[in-house]
Amino acid sequence: MLSKIKIISSIFIIWISLYSFSNIDIIVASIFILSIGLGHGACDITLITTKLNTSSFKIKAVIIFLYILTAFTAFLVVYNLPLIGFITFLLISSYHFGEQHFHNKLSNSKMKFWHFSLYGMVIFLLMIETNKESVIDILNPLIESEINQFPIQTILFVFMGLTALLWIVDYKNLRFSIPKELFYLLVIYVLFYNTNLIVSFASYFVIWHSIPSIHDQIHYLYKDVSKKTILLYLKKSGYYWAVSIAGLIFLVSYGEIMGENFYRILYSFVVSVTIPHIFLINNILSESNQ
Repeated sequence: MLSKIKIISSIFIIWISLYSFSNIDIIVASIFILSIGLGHGACDITLITTKLNTSSFKIKAVIIFLYILTAFTAFLVVYNLPLIGFITFLLISSYHFGEQHFHNKLSNSKMKFWHFSLYGMVIFLLMIETNKESVIDILNPLIESEINQFPIQTILFVFMGLTALLWIVDYKNLRFSIPKELFYLLVIYVLFYNTNLIVSFASYFVIWHSIPSIHDQIHYLYKDVSKKTILLYLKKSGYYWAVSIAGLIFLVSYGEIMGENFYRILYSFVVSVTIPHIFLINNILSESNQ
């Protein structure tokens, strides 16, 4: 069911990107990110307390404090060391994307780490290669480095080759169809090729990552995915989602106060709130596959 949703939604995004006017595709992408994209990380505190099997207010307060401390530390690192922060974020995000896609399909493999990391890196490199000019324009000033000097296409082919080699070497432990996964990659490539950077990222982040992640989170919390459990999930995550939206609105509304550092601060903020979420989901998925 989720696979059909991914394919159909991707085709729809490609269609509106090719045949729509007035930046409708960017509007849809922005709505996707602000709703489902932000929402998929809004239930982290509930996931932690469920894992610890506690409803204590004191414990929840400590968890929130540690979560914020982790995010704040990540913010300082990314803001003050932008290139190192970007590389670190790229590596752990690649693993996170690959883990979400394959965690149910590689439960018996001892090389899961490499499967997740290589596949996620292929996704990011595909996105960068098909939107190279936009990526360069955005990242060069943010990370204070000329990334146009990197041979992106060569690096992409290397990672694709390593992924294919790993699939061959670990074939006996794969619980997925290689032709089907190649087809998915083709759909993702066509999606990236025919959309701009914002729409490319939003489409993959929401359709291929966030929706399956929400499905897994609901199943972890309630052992079942139904209309009732979906509504319960939305209710529990709604408060944290509202706080996230409020914080984002504040940053955008008062961006002039930050001056030329606004986009660097916004980028560092997004990365910093993503990192603790990645570590949490890794812990949850590792436990659910034991």
